[in-house]
Amino acid sequence: MKTKMPKYVDRFTDRLGKARYYYRRKCGPRVALPGLPWSPEFMAAYKLAETGQGAAAPRGTHAILPGSVEAALVRYYGSDMWQEQAKSTRDLRRPILEQFRVKYGTGKIRALQRNHVQQIIAARSASAQSNWMKCLRHFMTWAIRENLIATNPCNDVAQKKKAVTGGFPPWTEADVIAYRDKYAIGTQARLTMELMLNLGVRVSDARQIGQPHIQNGVLTDYQPQKGRTTGGHFINVPVHADLARTIKGTKVTGAATFLVTGEGNIYTAKYLGQKMREWCDDAGLPECSSHGLRKLCLTRLAEAGCSPFEIMAISGHKNLKEVTIYTEAANRKKLALLAMAKLAGVALNAALPLDKLREAYADATGTQPTMAEAGA
Repeated sequence: MKTKMPKYVDRFTDRLGKARYYYRRKCGPRVALPGLPWSPEFMAAYKLAETGQGAAAPRGTHAILPGSVEAALVRYYGSDMWQEQAKSTRDLRRPILEQFRVKYGTGKIRALQRNHVQQIIAARSASAQSNWMKCLRHFMTWAIRENLIATNPCNDVAQKKKAVTGGFPPWTEADVIAYRDKYAIGTQARLTMELMLNLGVRVSDARQIGQPHIQNGVLTDYQPQKGRTTGGHFINVPVHADLARTIKGTKVTGAATFLVTGEGNIYTAKYLGQKMREWCDDAGLPECSSHGLRKLCLTRLAEAGCSPFEIMAISGHKNLKEVTIYTEAANRKKLALLAMAKLAGVALNAALPLDKLREAYADATGTQPTMAEAGA
């Protein structure tokens, strides 16, 4: 008795007498399916083909070779490790893996060596190399788990060092004033900015937060998007007065989120980031970005005298080293003021927050601190 095929699957016999299976819907491309019909490997590839994520067979002649990199990738796309990654991560990594498939797809996965990985990343920028290595390491970790390879070919691959640029520049207080002057309370542009500035969240979170997340004036038990697949911390952040006024003064049309598109849909992170770029440009702030707001929030906390652990409770950081960047910068500014005060023969209270220390310095010396004195 013949096995009944899943819908849209065709069976062919090649010149060697081996059965080949392909998914094809209407006039769409043919996608090769590995293994036998209804097997786990077969159905994983079938589900990908149904959603348009499968790899089309070129000119109807392509067959996935057992034990190849391509066969492993098909299984990987249907695995729990692939699906557990955030959609934004999968969207970033899939094109990288498809490029890797083009170069090494027909080769045996067990034959992959460090020099192959080194070769494919060699001409890329430091940033691109970093993305490629994160992607391939995850894939190879899965392959080791599935006993497809014995050692990880990504080990000891040499990478270019990224230039130390400091990343996205933080907003200044003057930038915030200029932006608020441009966008009044009641506009989406203003609400978007206030959400990120006063909660310290990324644009990927600002798009998701809504009234259901606010309980008794606190953003309650919210897990930032970036850490959801890696056990990130939940945060509980009291709503700042500036944000509370903005929410109250804005007509909210979304049931689940504060921010929605003109069609009433939740923003994607990419689209909201693009809108923020447009709003900043229109406000005459071309150097400002969404992530720079989060940096200003953390800078404010550090300059108010918060400890790294207090900042981490708001930011959701798991890495203490990342947060100490802000506290160390704030401490340098305070130390510069205290040093100049000693030179002027003035005693200041080092326990004061930075803004109060600046006021005390100005009052004691009868001057406003210069840029050098303030450590700016």
